[in-house]
Amino acid sequence: MSPGIALIVGAFVVAWLAPAPLERAVGGVRDPVAVLLAWWGSLAAVLLTFTAGVVLLLTPADSVEDWAEYLAHHCWLAVRHGRLPAQDEVLGVTGVVAVAALAARGVVVAARQRRSHRDSRQAHQDLVTLVGETLTPEREPVLRVPHRAPLAYSVGGGRGLLVVSAGVLGLPAAQRAAVLCHERAHLRGRHHLIVALAEVLAAAAPWVPLTRRAPRAMRLLVELSADAAAVRACGAPAVRAALIALNGAPHPAHALPMAGADVPMRLHRLQAGEPGSRASTRVALPLAAVLAPALVSVATTILFCA
Repeated sequence: MSPGIALIVGAFVVAWLAPAPLERAVGGVRDPVAVLLAWWGSLAAVLLTFTAGVVLLLTPADSVEDWAEYLAHHCWLAVRHGRLPAQDEVLGVTGVVAVAALAARGVVVAARQRRSHRDSRQAHQDLVTLVGETLTPEREPVLRVPHRAPLAYSVGGGRGLLVVSAGVLGLPAAQRAAVLCHERAHLRGRHHLIVALAEVLAAAAPWVPLTRRAPRAMRLLVELSADAAAVRACGAPAVRAALIALNGAPHPAHALPMAGADVPMRLHRLQAGEPGSRASTRVALPLAAVLAPALVSVATTILFCA
């Protein structure tokens, strides 16, 4: 088996099989940032491994720098003399078409989504600015809206925007501080952008399990990351109480609310203690995710060449 085909097989295997262990890691690893890095490492590794496989299929073994000229020459011979191209060339050209189509689809989806999010965000910001009251203009803007039920969420873009209701300001001081710490962690960590990028990949390649299941995982992981930041500043009991108080609160579609993804699971993790953040985990887990396609490619080569 050629190295190019082995790399493509490795990318496909990881793209289809990696989501399950990555989702299990959310519950088994105390550091959400490590799992978040592993998800993005896996996505990047699959894309790069597939692309490298396609390039190898189209690259002459004796002249890497002239692979484009080589491909054009063989395509011309195939058209002129009716000679069918080799299997590697067919797979390589198919891969190039697939990568180009995926890239074009991704660009279109990203542009459409960016425009939609920008218009929705601006309309919502204009509305809450009209009915709300600015509390902290010098930092991330915090707007208070006259709503008795406790609700809080952040909206990305530019400096970002943090919206809280009068009901949140009526909570005990520790819970109120936990809510503000949680939402500020979303803005400072660029969590809205992380989720938006995952949604673009899912829309561009919805048939690939790794990209299709990424947005839900990213939403949960950024909530866990914001929970961890709030716990470090305010303590786990305050964060748990705030999460319970805000559970079920409404929020706009593109916002990240305090009580957003999988509240029961987050409450269980908060009850278990303060989230960990070991440097070794943040290196080992993403590294394993990045190397997985290459390792599968090597195993495939050994298996079929034995």
